[in-house]
Amino acid sequence: MLDSLAEGLPYAKMLKHAPLAIIPCGDLDKALEGDGQAFWIQDVSAATENMLIAANALGVGAVWTAVYPDESRIDAVRKVLGMPASIMPLAVVPMGYPAGEHHPKDKWKPENIHYNGW
Repeated sequence: MLDSLAEGLPYAKMLKHAPLAIIPCGDLDKALEGDGQAFWIQDVSAATENMLIAANALGVGAVWTAVYPDESRIDAVRKVLGMPASIMPLAVVPMGYPAGEHHPKDKWKPENIHYNGW
């Protein structure tokens, strides 16, 4: 199943080497009506980020690979997992214990911070 997902997701090739993956999803049948429906994206994004933070705290390697809103990626995940149309995959998160030591990228740029206005 992980190999099949890797074939359909251009930025998730590491799935072929991962022991597991979690696919955070929104259930559109349970989403708010009207303008509020898109809040499922924020809810599932927050849950995904919390999962990544927890994995890191446990020494587990994990990476967010985007699925939504790319239709071809959504279709690939739905096909492999046999998901109904009401379930919307947001991402695929491959997980496993890292083979080596990982050093985070330093992306700090003070010029990107604005105080009391833009």
